[in-house]
Amino acid sequence: MSEAPTWWVIFHEPNPAQMNIVAVEPAPIDPDHQDARCAEFTEAGQRAYVITATDPDAASEIAGRVWAKELVTTPSRLAAADAYLTANARTE
Repeated sequence: MSEAPTWWVIFHEPNPAQMNIVAVEPAPIDPDHQDARCAEFTEAGQRAYVITATDPDAASEIAGRVWAKELVTTPSRLAAADAYLTANARTE
């Protein structure tokens, strides 16, 4: 049985309560390419999770769950998200 591939799930957070996946791509093997790619998405205000999964869709789903778990288990992140949602709540 072969090992599942490793993916980079690249995302950005437009606000403290939201994560948008920008791309899912195979993780670069070459260290220089890894560094260059990291610099590109960091410059664009993006982050990435490194996920081992059978395919890009599975990697994306796992990354979304990881992000949500980090949100609810990190008090400062949860407080920032709650404050953002409260400040931007519609009263219609």
